[in-house]
Amino acid sequence: MSDSILKFANKLEIRYSFNNKSNYMDAMTKHRCEKEILTLIRSLADMLDVKLTVYNEPYDKEGGFREKLGVAGESSRSISIVLNLVMQILTRPSLSVGGQPLMDRTPADEEEMQRELSKLRRELRLKTPGATPSHRLIDLLNASPRFCKCKSNFYEALKGYPKVTKISVRELNEKDRSRSGSLEVKRDQFDYFILRSDDLPTVKDNKATIEIISPVLKDSKYRWKGIYNKGGETIDFYMQDEDFKKQMFEDKISFTSGMCIDCVLEIVRRLSELGEVVNVSYTVTTVIRTRFDKMEIVTPQGGIFVNWKPRRSSLRWICSANPIAVFPSLPSTTVFLLEHSNIHQRTQ
Repeated sequence: MSDSILKFANKLEIRYSFNNKSNYMDAMTKHRCEKEILTLIRSLADMLDVKLTVYNEPYDKEGGFREKLGVAGESSRSISIVLNLVMQILTRPSLSVGGQPLMDRTPADEEEMQRELSKLRRELRLKTPGATPSHRLIDLLNASPRFCKCKSNFYEALKGYPKVTKISVRELNEKDRSRSGSLEVKRDQFDYFILRSDDLPTVKDNKATIEIISPVLKDSKYRWKGIYNKGGETIDFYMQDEDFKKQMFEDKISFTSGMCIDCVLEIVRRLSELGEVVNVSYTVTTVIRTRFDKMEIVTPQGGIFVNWKPRRSSLRWICSANPIAVFPSLPSTTVFLLEHSNIHQRTQ
């Protein structure tokens, strides 16, 4: 099919309202914004396995600057869902009044989002009547770091262009009639979309396993190298468990090729310019156990970590009769009493 006879049953209108009666717009600002919208459309279409192509169409209406994107593909219904998701995500704030994310995203949220996407993909593939994104899926997509970065870039470009007073988006049909209500964002709301930093919350993996390739015992400035079990990637990481390093330095734990550690791993992350999550650094804070072949050795600090289970109300932990039975590595003269958040240490 040639471009000359394409008919667009789905169109997305983006209107930039100005503080004057002009209808022209700075080209660099316009293209920066257009790039982020196209990224949203392409990313959501890929997530839902929707095949589509986006085209520019001329617009002759007055009043600000209007952009019209004609979208062609196999399923008008599926394309409509993609465009409506774009509209929802583009106009929903990412941040609270204080600049904090509206939603603290967790690995469980990512898993839930993938399940919701899989369900919607299946419904679209089977052409299930009434197939539509759930409110939960919209919330999860809106909090996705990739889309938060797209929105941040979009509104940051507009904030630097004082002429724009608001933007509005709506879906049109092939006759340029509205297929949806218009959603808008005013200039005084732009800050609720612009990220203050590309840094993301640190992820803590309490069940990490790393196969040690090369340890560094003397200088904490240098990083160790190992193979992380999540994805099997080789990582450079800082070892902050000083007790474990001391045990290795004193040969209480000997390094052997193929040795693995089960540990608490903290991962510092940030967003790239493209909105992709990049792991910046890895730090092992506690080594729980070492493993080689079928032999496992729980470290003293690992024993404390595994057995320490705080209770919410009346907190009580008593190891008085025989603390060695609970923590074999503790000196037999040490007794811990923890009750109602007060710690008492007694030496016999």
